[in-house]
Amino acid sequence: MPDQYSRRSFLAGVLACGTVSASASYLLLGPDAEGGRTPEPTPSASAPPPPGVIELRVATGQDAIGARQLLFDMWNMANPGVQVRPYRIDSGTSDERTVMLELARLGQADVVNLDVIHIPEFARKELITPITLLNSADFLESTRRPSEVANDPGKFWAAPFNTDVGMLFQRLPGGGRAGTEPSLSDVIDGVADRSGDFVGQLRPTSSASDEAFVINVLEHAIAVEDTILSPDGTISFDLGLWRKALGPLQRALAAGRITSTATEDESVAQFDSGNRRYMRNWPTRFRQLRPANPAGPDREVRVGPLPVGILGGQSLALVARSEATPAAVYDVRAAHALRVINFLTDVPAQMILATHGWAPTRIKPYSDPTLNRLIPHIQAMRDAVEKARPRPRPLRQEYVKFSDVVRRHAFAYLHQGKELPPAFVTEMKAALS
Repeated sequence: MPDQYSRRSFLAGVLACGTVSASASYLLLGPDAEGGRTPEPTPSASAPPPPGVIELRVATGQDAIGARQLLFDMWNMANPGVQVRPYRIDSGTSDERTVMLELARLGQADVVNLDVIHIPEFARKELITPITLLNSADFLESTRRPSEVANDPGKFWAAPFNTDVGMLFQRLPGGGRAGTEPSLSDVIDGVADRSGDFVGQLRPTSSASDEAFVINVLEHAIAVEDTILSPDGTISFDLGLWRKALGPLQRALAAGRITSTATEDESVAQFDSGNRRYMRNWPTRFRQLRPANPAGPDREVRVGPLPVGILGGQSLALVARSEATPAAVYDVRAAHALRVINFLTDVPAQMILATHGWAPTRIKPYSDPTLNRLIPHIQAMRDAVEKARPRPRPLRQEYVKFSDVVRRHAFAYLHQGKELPPAFVTEMKAALS
């Protein structure tokens, strides 16, 4: 690993100075530099810190791309007295939430990297504390909104770390050009029966893939009936509208037009090796695709926005003080933790995340000339993020209750031939009340 760490040392210097070369990050430190593997943790991530060194614990999900670990390493190189130790949770979104709830409750984490759907729950349970964002107006509004503290302008429950939104991957025969942006309903209606030419995350197999299924279902429903989920996150409780919205998806699955997968990685494998025409996936998956199909003529893969997608992403929240932590100790650690949060969400770090495929939460990276050359779909990403719908609100109850209702009833409707029952909307109301 010495060569990889020398590269990190080079970028650590420029990042500490507040600048970064997007092209250097992309070419030297992209996932290809490590063969698509997550980088090995630095010694500080596993060994006890030396005397006098403050070790901050950041609870986060797995980092298959390696971009988060790279930023942790760069912070540690530039700040020997305050080291970041990631606590990685090897599980799906719902399980990450369970572990992070316990870590925050016990005061065993200083920062939690929360999926945006879980921010309201952590705030309601007083496990995180409001913070002031560094240059908050520089964040995309859609990424700030899920963290806003009600009735307290300028305060946020978390800092947007990376954002995400579903994109439509389209294989263009013979290097052709795509026309207007098709909706998901247009796509699945247009592919041939039994072709499996559209790939989506529509067959959950575990808790790790449940949320991918729910998001895909919502996106397909919105493509048919825009009022299913409003721009402010209000969900429709009209059972007839839901049946109409999911009807095209049910028929496409029955006709074999869709290749259903459980996870985003499985979708990439099916789209790439199966030479499928369309795929719904996150923008980070673009770099996983082979540049050309060795079994036939080169076919360009274009990434474009869905007319309306569902907003995803993670945000960094400062854990509130637990009863087991003295106030003076907490105040010191919290001050350093806020510095780390600002570092990870500032423009230079966002530039590095962008080179790894993440959609930046700050506005500035989208206008960077180098990033626009390296990532041809970066403006499409911004457009998709700004038009995306949030997950259903109000979220005063745990989001996982709503997600479970959609997963159970939509799966039975789409894959088992059962009708959507009145209990579908009744249970949704209860979960969101």
